[in-house]
Amino acid sequence: MEKNPYIEEQEQASENLRMAIALLSKHQIPISPFNYRMGYDCVSGNNAELKQELNEAATSQEKSLGERLWELYQRLYIVDDQALDEIRRELNSIIHSMQGDIEQSGGKLSTYADRLARFATTLNTSPSPQAMAAEVEMVIEDTRATELTQRQFNAQLTQISSEMESLRRELAQIREESYVDSLTGISNRKSFDVALEDAVQKSRAEKSTFSVLIADVDHFKQVNDNYGHLIGDKVLRFVASTFKWCVKGKDMVARFGGEEFSVILMNTDITGACAVAEQIRRAVCAGIIKDMNSQKMLDKVTISIGIAQFESSDLPNDLLQRADQALYKAKDKGRNRVEIEK
Repeated sequence: MEKNPYIEEQEQASENLRMAIALLSKHQIPISPFNYRMGYDCVSGNNAELKQELNEAATSQEKSLGERLWELYQRLYIVDDQALDEIRRELNSIIHSMQGDIEQSGGKLSTYADRLARFATTLNTSPSPQAMAAEVEMVIEDTRATELTQRQFNAQLTQISSEMESLRRELAQIREESYVDSLTGISNRKSFDVALEDAVQKSRAEKSTFSVLIADVDHFKQVNDNYGHLIGDKVLRFVASTFKWCVKGKDMVARFGGEEFSVILMNTDITGACAVAEQIRRAVCAGIIKDMNSQKMLDKVTISIGIAQFESSDLPNDLLQRADQALYKAKDKGRNRVEIEK
């Protein structure tokens, strides 16, 4: 079962409500149910990618704001809900059909049992050969009918089992997709948060450590402004693939939101994390990206990386905050560099 993402206490939830309404009012966005849900997720920090896209939607001149927001809501919320609703309907249909088949089969078995009981009673009354032959014929007929019913019921059970397995695979796919960033194919922020919580618990239990990297594509807004969003998407996919190539084993790479990426390096101290981060930074910097339409080489892509090492007293947000502070330190020192925060 998925965890409830809205677990704030009343005071925090009330503050998020106030900020969500303020955000929507700032952009003159109607406070409809789906707009409010997106606004709430933005101000509460539940969805950094949504926050960026919402800001872009508010400033874009390509489509009306209402159209952009509805597209966002459909892409980020409704698709999975619709798929799950469809699966629920199919499961209900299968269950009702199965109940009917069981009741029908049970009724026929009851009739067959009555027939056998009557036959036993007849045998106890010393029937004539003709009467006994007639009873035997009826029992044989009922036996064949019951056998046919059971074969049909078994076939239906086999079909139902196949349908249930198909639905199980669909649910597994929906679950997997909900943890994957659709643009880059790597884990998304939701998946990262779950993995970070698990890493904290595991490290405390084993008295081990791990490190977190947060990286930001330098001057990414200029890439979108100079080359367009399609090229910007290509840059993000390139950076994601570079991270995946550099990070192996049980370590995790995720798109943290927008142009930010994050990594969990298990059983890795700050020294080892710095070595991995430098490898990633150099690999991204060495990459060459070409606009296939114009055949023009893009400007060199660089990233800034902040690192923090887990301490036993850390909560997940403590670790993220230190890594984020290290990232801002890297930016302040000129970008395209790695910094740590102890």
